[in-house]
Amino acid sequence: MTPQPLSEPDDLVALGIFAGAQVLVVLFSVIKANAYRERAYLFHAAAVMMAVLAVQNLAGKQRLFPQAVLLAVMALAGMQLRDLIAHAGGLRQARRWLVGVSLGLMPALALASILEEWVLPFGALAWGAVVWIVLQQAWRQSRPWVWWVLPGMASLVAAALVRGAFVLGDAGEGTLPVGGLLTLWAASIYLATDWRGRLFGETRARIDARNTVDPLTGLAMPLMLHERIRAAATMMRRYGHPSVIMMIHIEGLARLAQEFGPEASEAALLAAAERVRECVRDGDVAARLTHSRMAVLAEGLSPAEGAANVASRILVAGLREPVPSLPAEFLRFRIVLAPVPVEDISPKALLHRLGARLDQELQSPTERRIVTVSNEEVTTQV
Repeated sequence: MTPQPLSEPDDLVALGIFAGAQVLVVLFSVIKANAYRERAYLFHAAAVMMAVLAVQNLAGKQRLFPQAVLLAVMALAGMQLRDLIAHAGGLRQARRWLVGVSLGLMPALALASILEEWVLPFGALAWGAVVWIVLQQAWRQSRPWVWWVLPGMASLVAAALVRGAFVLGDAGEGTLPVGGLLTLWAASIYLATDWRGRLFGETRARIDARNTVDPLTGLAMPLMLHERIRAAATMMRRYGHPSVIMMIHIEGLARLAQEFGPEASEAALLAAAERVRECVRDGDVAARLTHSRMAVLAEGLSPAEGAANVASRILVAGLREPVPSLPAEFLRFRIVLAPVPVEDISPKALLHRLGARLDQELQSPTERRIVTVSNEEVTTQV
């Protein structure tokens, strides 16, 4: 007996709602994949598109093609699950089994299901068993987002078994349950993928912040400053876009530590970092180099403009008010600045030469607070 297509309007409307919900999941998955560069979203989008095709075939007169499409859905879902559990340790063998079943067994069964109706439930049970083994081993390392994976995968296996049961029973029903189960699977796995992506994204953000932001002052790390100096030098060579690099020394930190303890020196450092951050412009980079020294890269300024618009503001900010925890202590800075050279000189060497010139200024009897170093002095110093 050949199954008949759906004829009840309510059934067609419900099936259309299921298909529409799956299309929305595809859309959201593609957007998230492009935004966060997560391959797992792409695998899920492809699997859900295959599920939409299966629902469309079920709504028509096709009898065997939905079985092949459902097996292809499970193959893609297995590869997506492999990406989801890529972080879990001790699953090398389990992942091999998952890849073997998803890329080897399921495509072969999809072709065989066109000729033999019993292939679909067999493939669903085999795939579900491997997924259960994988999830059982990855459960502790994947919470809490894995809570959505288990009902999602169970819904996909149930959809295949329901379809297989109705086909083997030679009945024309079961389209709506299959469509509903596939929609539940698509939504559950999307939520799991999104939850996992958010957690892992926060972890990556913390790692990136640890590599780019000084944890004490909140200023940039030297590595980030080096990258920006290279970019500024490239802009100078190509377009004549000037930039200024400043080396800032905080005076008196050793004296404060000796008189009031290390907490006072640290408070002065934090206050100095905050004053420097307030004075730099949007797009400039302020980095902490040592305990008493910071550097500022000001793009789009000549040395004279940098001294007048940025360096002088930093000096005034230090004397504007005392350190909050030390009412009688003000921040005094010494600043050496130079244009970012177009010559091939490494940022580390450039900062080292500015630091050496700053050491000379600290040892000299002069009280100059801002010293401008020429491009020739920076590039020819040994």
